[in-house]
Amino acid sequence: MTPQAEAEATAARQEPGSPAWWQARYAERERRRPREGGLTLDRITAGALELADREGLEALTMRRLGDHLQVRHTSLYRHVASREELLIATVDHMLGEIRLPSLDGDWRAGLEGGAREFRRVLAAHPAVVPLLTTGQLLGPHALRAREHALEQLLAHGWSPRSAVHVYLTVTHFVIGAAVLDSGGAARTAGQRAAMADLFASLSPRTHPVVHRHAELLNSLDSEAEFEFGLRTLLHGLSHLHAEEASG
Repeated sequence: MTPQAEAEATAARQEPGSPAWWQARYAERERRRPREGGLTLDRITAGALELADREGLEALTMRRLGDHLQVRHTSLYRHVASREELLIATVDHMLGEIRLPSLDGDWRAGLEGGAREFRRVLAAHPAVVPLLTTGQLLGPHALRAREHALEQLLAHGWSPRSAVHVYLTVTHFVIGAAVLDSGGAARTAGQRAAMADLFASLSPRTHPVVHRHAELLNSLDSEAEFEFGLRTLLHGLSHLHAEEASG
């Protein structure tokens, strides 16, 4: 390996959240034995999630978390080397709340139930949702969900390539909807009414379609939009599955 390639590999291992970083973390966990009765990563990330839910991400500092857990904040660094690592680990802790559907049912029911359950967890922790877009989800709880979904898809006749596409497509749909909701795109009834008033006030000469359907354009809430999108996505995937089975 050239010095430049070695330097790049070292940098990749040091980048929190990267595949190489996670690989090093997994190897380290295999070697390390937790101290009996001591502080654990699970306790740290559970506390971090509680703090973020209650006070927002900006309040989630190492010092503030130490106070919340009633420990010296310096003791946290044995498990997470920085706030950036703490945030990455907290996201994965959140994903551990997902209740995975049974593998006994058909693939569509499993995918639909899994998508709704994923959305439920994200809706419970809106402050953490923006972190989902900052890197790959490669922690133990994320890998658990990935393994489960792919196992079910493969068991029901999807080709490996299609199973991966299906899993990623549905996962990204749920994340996208949650990010929009947490960023303010989800509208209250009052906000929808204000939007309808705005559209109705537009000139029918310049915006005839928007003016004519002002009420309809703002009649759906984020839950209804999500359900329509998920239903449409699953309908298309069902046709694709039938094509694969017959082809």
